[in-house]
Amino acid sequence: MKLTNFRDLGGLVAANGQKVRTKKILRSGELVQLDETTKTQLATDYDVTLVIDFRRDFEIQERPDDQIPGVQFVNIDILKSAQNNASLEDFITIGASDKVDQHMLNIYHDLVMDPNAQAGYEQFLDLVLNNQTGATLFHCFAGKDRTGFGAALILALLNVSEEQIMQDYLKTNQDRKQANDQIIDYYRQQGAKPEALEALAIALYVKTEYLQNSFRLIKSNYQDVFHYAQTQLNFGPEKVQKLQKQFLE
Repeated sequence: MKLTNFRDLGGLVAANGQKVRTKKILRSGELVQLDETTKTQLATDYDVTLVIDFRRDFEIQERPDDQIPGVQFVNIDILKSAQNNASLEDFITIGASDKVDQHMLNIYHDLVMDPNAQAGYEQFLDLVLNNQTGATLFHCFAGKDRTGFGAALILALLNVSEEQIMQDYLKTNQDRKQANDQIIDYYRQQGAKPEALEALAIALYVKTEYLQNSFRLIKSNYQDVFHYAQTQLNFGPEKVQKLQKQFLE
């Protein structure tokens, strides 16, 4: 299937030995310029009925998702009010490679702590939980940061180990290599300075410490992901139990 950074979260193993159901929770990059075969595969092979788009309004205006018949599309602007953004334009304008890691750590701080991001992930969890008719696919631009934390969050609530969560998170670096190379080549041809290209090359990939920073913030401020979900995302034990019953087998 020709969809960058696409994968099914199914098959990962929870603490009790159950597995995440396949073809229920899917992640990817933006759904732009899809061929008809890919659209058909999403709708029929994966039974996608809901797409959640975490991008900013201007990202969607510039590159709207391709519509798929019978699929509902919902936009949740995760970083709407955050101090640090994760769009391609933000990565390009960072300018210096030594600033990239701190910028990325700041993004992962905002994904956990920013009130608008918390409201967005609350809506995300509720939408996934309430989709009874098929699979939910969620994405942002690259499918790596806003999407990466969203995947980590829902997997943690399903009692999947941090080791497996991190392995899934880091798959982005392999799955996005071709797309990232194309982006860097494009900006090189546009005359971008070497330091900007170097910064962009770093920002287009994920690192273990980025997601670890989010986990560290959750543990230091809220004890664990379950208390975080209950106190900040209005996703308490009853919803967690329902989530696990619905998506584990």
